[in-house]
Amino acid sequence: MAAGLCVAAQVSAGATGNARFRADSPDNLYPAGGKAIVEAYVTDRSGETVTAGTVEVWADDGWTNIVWRRTADLSKEPKVKMELTRTTPGSLRLWMKGAGVLAHPGMDRLIFGVDEIKPLTPCPSDFEAYWRGERARLEREVPIAVEKTPAPNLDTRDHKAYYVSFATFNGERVYGLLFLPRGEGTFPAIVNVPGAGPGTNTVFPSKQRLLRKGWITLLMSMHGIPLTGTDAEFHARFKKWFAGYAKKAGEPRYQYVGYSESREAPIYHRAMLGMARAIDWLAKEPYADASRFVYHGCSQGGGFGLYLTALWGRFAKSLIHCPNKCDMMAYREGRTPGSSHIINQKPANRADAEKYAPYHDNCNFARMIRTPVRMIYGTADDNCQTVGGIAAFNMIASPDKKLKLIPGKGHGWFNDKEFEAWLYSPAMKDNECSGRNGTLCTDRNEKGNRK
Repeated sequence: MAAGLCVAAQVSAGATGNARFRADSPDNLYPAGGKAIVEAYVTDRSGETVTAGTVEVWADDGWTNIVWRRTADLSKEPKVKMELTRTTPGSLRLWMKGAGVLAHPGMDRLIFGVDEIKPLTPCPSDFEAYWRGERARLEREVPIAVEKTPAPNLDTRDHKAYYVSFATFNGERVYGLLFLPRGEGTFPAIVNVPGAGPGTNTVFPSKQRLLRKGWITLLMSMHGIPLTGTDAEFHARFKKWFAGYAKKAGEPRYQYVGYSESREAPIYHRAMLGMARAIDWLAKEPYADASRFVYHGCSQGGGFGLYLTALWGRFAKSLIHCPNKCDMMAYREGRTPGSSHIINQKPANRADAEKYAPYHDNCNFARMIRTPVRMIYGTADDNCQTVGGIAAFNMIASPDKKLKLIPGKGHGWFNDKEFEAWLYSPAMKDNECSGRNGTLCTDRNEKGNRK
């Protein structure tokens, strides 16, 4: 993540405040070539504008080129006016820092030509054939070897819990938790993969939002380690696995491992294929209503939402928050790449990584998706970068898709009653907000102001 997102600065002795940006377009959206007028300022804890101290304000082109910069004395210029434009589809990032004020959120992003933003990562000509072939090869070469055991410590009033696992490539398994509604009949299902890291907040979700009365929930971990035991025990198991995996690979994070070796080497390959067969298995169970399977996930879980919506192909609907791995090679043409960055590979490995990364890029999986999709992003997301996600959204082949951008918000899972009602309702009347080409929603707070 670029420096400056949440830096501390001195505006006046002992004062703290928040960096704010207010664009003349309340949704931060402009046509390519349009002019944006932005006010940058700082507010104190009560929401009043700070009028003392010094801050630095600047805008860049979404990568390394600074297009506007000013150091402002807030006693003379409490609201710094910026006039900005971008002639090509993409974004301008807004930044603020100082010497003591909590500059949070510290950055935001203006989007130019939102419907015209396309991925800069290439799509291999055999992309879809390769992944269809890998799904078939897994079924042909590796017996599924399902394991399902009760997890009574995770039972809830409405659900019985089970540990489940399924064989995948490399002699490994994918592990999950299955929550089955109590009672007779067939039930719809929610599929989720946690965000990056151990994922314990969603792996052990006795009070987690994804457990819904009358719904099956299948929570799948991408790490090839059992989910049994307590949160603390699983976390320790993950830490040990991570240390060994990263040390063996010579990379700092599991998200970067394997891209320079082959299409099959990254852990995502065997994880996503194992999960697709797990969903296949669940759809055939007598208690499952396979016509009402949905996906709901965020960040890495949002990335797996695109992976699995493309690969499994039978979800009724998918709701995806800020997916990762969208346009991972955008840096080659001067745009911030989506996480996890191929540019973070060891320099000696980067050329080889660029051969295989496109096979794992979600902009390319999006081209396979015919499922109805809703996607949510904050304009200030500099973790799973907003522009890469927009590029992936624009590639989704489904005619039924909507993108909601939340001005000023960073990375995270956003509660959205509108999209969640759509996801979990069997037949919701389409009365959602619409914008350009009927595909875009924006978010406001209760008073109609930007959040």
